Amino acid sequence: MTSPTLAGAAATHNNGGHLSEPTDGYGQAPAVGSNDTPRHPPYMPRPDVAGPGVAGLGWVQDVHVHSGPIYLRIVNTLERTINRGGLAPGQRLPSQRALAQQLGVDLTTVTRAFDEARKRGLIEARGPQGSFIAPPKAGFDQAVDLSMNVPPVPDADALAEMLRRGAAAVLARSNAPNLMTYHLGGGNPTDRHAAARWLQPMLGTVDDARLLLTEGAQVALAAILLSQGREGDAILCDRLVYPGLLQAAAALGRRLVTVEGDEHGMCPEALARRARECGARLVYLNPTCQNPTALTVPTTRREALARVLEREGLLAIEDDPYWHLAVTAPIPLATLAPRHVFHVATLSKVISPGLRTAFVQCPGAAHAEAMATALRATRLMGHPLVSALASQLLLDGSAQALLAQVREEARERTRMARYLLAPSLLERADGLHAWCRVPAPWTDATLVRTAQLQGLAIAPSSAFCPPGAPFASGVRLSLGLAADRRQLENALRRIDRLLLSDALPAIDR
Repeated sequence: MTSPTLAGAAATHNNGGHLSEPTDGYGQAPAVGSNDTPRHPPYMPRPDVAGPGVAGLGWVQDVHVHSGPIYLRIVNTLERTINRGGLAPGQRLPSQRALAQQLGVDLTTVTRAFDEARKRGLIEARGPQGSFIAPPKAGFDQAVDLSMNVPPVPDADALAEMLRRGAAAVLARSNAPNLMTYHLGGGNPTDRHAAARWLQPMLGTVDDARLLLTEGAQVALAAILLSQGREGDAILCDRLVYPGLLQAAAALGRRLVTVEGDEHGMCPEALARRARECGARLVYLNPTCQNPTALTVPTTRREALARVLEREGLLAIEDDPYWHLAVTAPIPLATLAPRHVFHVATLSKVISPGLRTAFVQCPGAAHAEAMATALRATRLMGHPLVSALASQLLLDGSAQALLAQVREEARERTRMARYLLAPSLLERADGLHAWCRVPAPWTDATLVRTAQLQGLAIAPSSAFCPPGAPFASGVRLSLGLAADRRQLENALRRIDRLLLSDALPAIDR
């Protein structure tokens, strides 16, 4: 692999060990021979990112993959390549004549494409020197949402094409009137077969009698709570949890009782003690890329928790939406204690929230039937057309292809967060988010308000705290919703500067 050039990078300053002015907008290391050494590994672009200089023509081959007017295909391919980091700010593009020859089109077509690219702010002309990739245009007044965990969309055109093909296949192979009538909830045999294939890498062979499909993980979570308890029951959980659990527990009248944890997650001894103290039989766990702390519980701790579930006769909800995105995803609890765990997986965090599809492996057939009854009581049936589309994408391999794209982009973005956020602030980054400490004199509330004034939305720790739980000051930065890496980089740098600031803005004093 050829390393990107490091020449010309600015020297680091005493700002937490990260570079203040990368040469190309993507976090390059200091100049060779510099006496300043970063305290943590620099963020390195993807292998296909070329360093400053003349951009190659490798991206041009993608022009022929898509349809539409050739000049727009050139512009759209150029934009996609820039957004995924394949072309860096400051790189000089080949001449229009060379590009026309490579594509086999006339010069006026390429000239029209370059004109459109300049209008979009993708490139800039420098007279006789030629055309160059433009620097990022994200400014301090540009709103960036870092408050919601949504998977990145690395190639919108590819996603649209897969959806078109999948919908066409569903309508061609299905009875349209049947898709528009009532269906029993929980998924038909085809849906369950598709779900079992998707779950196989995580859980191995899945028993159809224990498998249900729902319209997203939130619906699954509410149905499990409804089917496995009654108003006033206690649910054991971590001190910071997914906000959807807070909402479901409040709506259904369940009490959330927090369990002590350490750097490896919930403590098994504390879980057993709390269960006996409050008579709880249901535990909520989000053990992989935990929301919001991004902690992944290691295998040894999972094994210890599984032994507690079996010994104490507890049932666990293993909410596992980020398993596919984790750098290292340990074996699920549902595999360690299969008769004690509801394993919930979803397409929302790894492909798209719009598919509204989640899969639940229940501890047993009786649990599945009780959950199915709760589902019918609350929403009678799912959306047959959406379920059929999701199953089609799973069975024809499109979902796996989209997952590969999302996984690659998500991991690049977490690498960027680890590089750009000072080590004194960043606690952990994995999956789709990063968890940061909030140093004095900031509080998470003042940081959120100040970030809003700069067009940044972030999630404070208060959004994840069960009622009465000890307060933990921190903020979650979601990495997937930014339009591209340049916008995300700009937003992370601004957050970093705010957190490292010595004084609060006047409005917060």
